Amino acid sequence: MKQEKERYTFNAAEFNEKVMKGHFKKIYPVIARQILERTGITSGRCIDLGGGPGMLAVELAKASALDVTVCDVTFECVALAKENSREHGVHERVSAVQGTAEKLPFDDNSIDLVVSRGSIFFWEDQQKGLSEVYRVLRPGGWAYIGGGFGTAELLQEILAEKADDVEWNEKRKERLAKNPPGHFEAMLRNLGIDGGVERGEASMWIIFTKSTTQP
Repeated sequence: MKQEKERYTFNAAEFNEKVMKGHFKKIYPVIARQILERTGITSGRCIDLGGGPGMLAVELAKASALDVTVCDVTFECVALAKENSREHGVHERVSAVQGTAEKLPFDDNSIDLVVSRGSIFFWEDQQKGLSEVYRVLRPGGWAYIGGGFGTAELLQEILAEKADDVEWNEKRKERLAKNPPGHFEAMLRNLGIDGGVERGEASMWIIFTKSTTQP
């Protein structure tokens, strides 16, 4: 489902240092654990879709036996993800490729887990992206897509740190207003995907699994 999207232009190196390794550093280990506990997927192939410099991928690899591929639209983020995986000693299980949600560079039924934190709000066609995620999942595989800060306490900590960043706060509120749970629930129904949207104080995640009994 296409809609007018916010243009996502940013300095990848600055985002890596100030956001992923700065304000948001604490959230990635927490979100990684939440994903693994919720889905039960701890080995096999994983995609971190729109993963940027790859810190969620790094934490997933640290906390599991997953082989994780960061898939991001920008060359700079792909390079940074590889650099970060080397820095954290998980480069043998974390790789990175360029690609978009709407045309994933992976085979049908080949992926055990697809995760994505924050990127769906910038996809050109969200419904097509979700369809692609479902396509690449193997039967029994899981998707965990949306946005979150791990815990309410971590969210409050970040909000305090970003209190003076008026643009960031306004953009965050705007994204949430334009993408309520019902917006994504309708897409899942349109695609015939049996899943749902789980909303918490510090998160909103689209979660579904691919049936093991395919027609």
